[in-house]
Amino acid sequence: MALTTQSILAYCASITAFSLISGAFSFYYVKVFMNFYHIDEKWFQMSQVLFMIWNAINDPLFAYVQDSTNLSFTKTRRESIMYSGPLFALSFIIPWIPWGHGTWIVGLHLIVALFIWDTMFTFVGLAVCSLFSELSKETNDRITLTRFAEVARLFGGTSVLFLEFTSDSLHNFRAFQITTAFLALVSWTLFRYTGKNAHTEYDLKEMNLTEKKDGDVDISHAKTMDESYCKQTCQILSDRNFISFVITNFFHQFHNTFLSNFTAIICDQLITENDIPLSVRKTFYGATTISASVLVIFGAPLIRRYSYFSVIRCSYMYTVVAGIVMYVWGWNKPWLLMLFVLLDSCVTFASFSLFNMPLSDIADDNMTKYKRKHPISSMVFGTNALITKPAISLAPMFVVAILNLYGYSELKDQKREGSEELRTAMFTLVCFYSVIIGAIQFISWSFFSIRGKTNAICTDF
Repeated sequence: MALTTQSILAYCASITAFSLISGAFSFYYVKVFMNFYHIDEKWFQMSQVLFMIWNAINDPLFAYVQDSTNLSFTKTRRESIMYSGPLFALSFIIPWIPWGHGTWIVGLHLIVALFIWDTMFTFVGLAVCSLFSELSKETNDRITLTRFAEVARLFGGTSVLFLEFTSDSLHNFRAFQITTAFLALVSWTLFRYTGKNAHTEYDLKEMNLTEKKDGDVDISHAKTMDESYCKQTCQILSDRNFISFVITNFFHQFHNTFLSNFTAIICDQLITENDIPLSVRKTFYGATTISASVLVIFGAPLIRRYSYFSVIRCSYMYTVVAGIVMYVWGWNKPWLLMLFVLLDSCVTFASFSLFNMPLSDIADDNMTKYKRKHPISSMVFGTNALITKPAISLAPMFVVAILNLYGYSELKDQKREGSEELRTAMFTLVCFYSVIIGAIQFISWSFFSIRGKTNAICTDF
């Protein structure tokens, strides 16, 4: 069944809404709690540990709820998005409203904000991923959705740039709060549009069978479980390709989180206003979130020619080489540092955008291996998230601990410059984070052996 323009627009609306608030949340929440609320390190580390645990277990939990229940908000994917979208938008606002100045109040604020945020992030994210799979089973239709989704992410990625200019790089916190409320409202509107218009193939078939054409018809997915969760999980974990992928993806999440959360913090110390004007740095911070989508959209010919496996492997080679070169020649060269961070962010986020392709190949391979009638794609995606999501919490804990060893916790005023020792530690961290992680990923990715299907898929680009 061919995709309609309405289906494409509805899916892209959810991607834009998701990107608008998720990119801004990741970029600002650490900086706000460290520089404005002055959170104690023990509370910060505790919040990240609790967040890591909840972040890991809620994917299989919510996947089961969405796939195995027919509640009013889980009957269809579009209804899951329509009903949970407003709560997701609301969870985005919680971190930016101060609760108080006490140590435990700030710590509790972060814990609650992270828990509510990740609950809605996971629930809506699973629904959006399932929507992608169920709008059409045709490969060409899914490629079309992928390409349009990158355009949607490009628009959604402008939220950081928008916030940088409206808040004067957080110097006007009141303006920052107002802008985040506006972004939440826009996201809620887009999620509602998706919930009203994103009918999957299965929705339309049931509507046609019952001769009900009304968009609000009471329909639901046929939800059955032929195998237990534990059995399917063991089958997935025994797959060498899956293990290769999740190791690679775990460290990719480690790198993504570092770039999202600490780019502004580190660059504010290493690049002063005397070196590069503030207006240029604002544009730079915004560009780090949208450049990857541009690279994916215009880099499709490379994927078509060389396959996603080779493109991803080359990205790891680049991060290793670029990190070494930057460490050797980049000290006290702010323009070179800014270019390095921009390209590192661009390559890292762009290669991450391709990860749905190997996961889909793993699901197809699993279907063939166990002679299934349909692939267990949701289980593959959910098990991947179960293993890789802890990196989202471990990365901030690791980086904050290192920065505080060199005196970052003593910088209560974000305008104040750190010591030379702290700046040296930050520069070394920026360079060798890419080198070490890139080397590990290059090795683990080399064990991924599903190569035959990649060329066939990518020629459709």
